Amino acid sequence: MKIGILSDTHGDVQAFNMALEILRDTDLLVHCGDIFYHGLFNMIKDSYDPLELSKIANSIKKPIIYAKGNCDSEVDQLALDFNILDPVRFFFYDNNILYIHHGDKKRDDELLELKRKFKFNFSLSGHTHIPRIERKDGLLFINPGSPSLPKGGFPPTVGIIDFDYNKTDIINIENREVVKTGQLSI
Repeated sequence: MKIGILSDTHGDVQAFNMALEILRDTDLLVHCGDIFYHGLFNMIKDSYDPLELSKIANSIKKPIIYAKGNCDSEVDQLALDFNILDPVRFFFYDNNILYIHHGDKKRDDELLELKRKFKFNFSLSGHTHIPRIERKDGLLFINPGSPSLPKGGFPPTVGIIDFDYNKTDIINIENREVVKTGQLSI
């Protein structure tokens, strides 16, 4: 199974389409929040068109799991055919439990404490717009960065978890180069 991960698309149709192109061969999409609104501190790009992005998102034929971001609202939900209002989602696959959230509510130490209780081994998040693949105490933290408003000197990115090849990659959507890579299990 291959899972495409994206986050922080912030209404950017061009970035969303480029992300979908990279993730087209995945079995499932996970969006870690902030789908439409550009956010108070982010610039508005020429490709900002949240209504058009909602039409594209609704036309996707594969399953989508979405965690509510800090820029998502109940009004946004009116434009979508899938739920975007749950702050935390879980996904179970072949002895793996993915904890899916935006990343603005829990610090690493809090997630590690939750891991002990709920036994998840992946934390998928966004919010920072900075790609991350890091293992701490048996928990693999994955942040795909942002395809629309990257930060930290990184290019626009998305992520792919590939259970068949036991790896996860963060991919530059402009040139398809792998920016970061990591193993799923030790």
